[in-house]
Amino acid sequence: MAISPSEQQQRWQKIVLSVRKEILSLSADERQWIEHQLSLIENLQLEIHDLFLSAQGQQACLHCQGSCCELGQNHMTLANLLAAIMSDRLPAAHFERTCPFLGDGGCTLEVAIRPYNCITFLCDSIEEALSVEEQNRFYQLEQQLRSLYIAFDRRYIGSSLQGLLIRSQSMAGSLFLARR
Repeated sequence: MAISPSEQQQRWQKIVLSVRKEILSLSADERQWIEHQLSLIENLQLEIHDLFLSAQGQQACLHCQGSCCELGQNHMTLANLLAAIMSDRLPAAHFERTCPFLGDGGCTLEVAIRPYNCITFLCDSIEEALSVEEQNRFYQLEQQLRSLYIAFDRRYIGSSLQGLLIRSQSMAGSLFLARR
């Protein structure tokens, strides 16, 4: 059975509140590990975005109106939420939209905190606009980025590339930042 936008909104707000509380309970060492990993993720995502821009990706997305963004309701991961909360850059989510972070002007998430699926997706027209060297670089960066997200998945019960909304359904009351 499909979940209504208002139910998704409530679930999302509970997740955000829970993760905010859990961050306050982190040890200094754990917080340092998270901050270091998030810094690495941010750098890779910015580099991937530079390739996207070099392929005129922004113009292509404006022309197409972001049809690939119509499937983003479940993409936000624990790593993304941590980055957004810890840097105070979490925009409001609107689950009545095809993606809760898709606004009239495009994605409301800063590049550094966008979900893995969003930052690594290249439609055919954008990929074809990249040189072979740029395509190779993109896929190298994508693999490095994936390994950082997987490090979160291996470390924390609440982390999954499937996204927080999906992951939260099978956690049976566990904390998102509980160690595996």
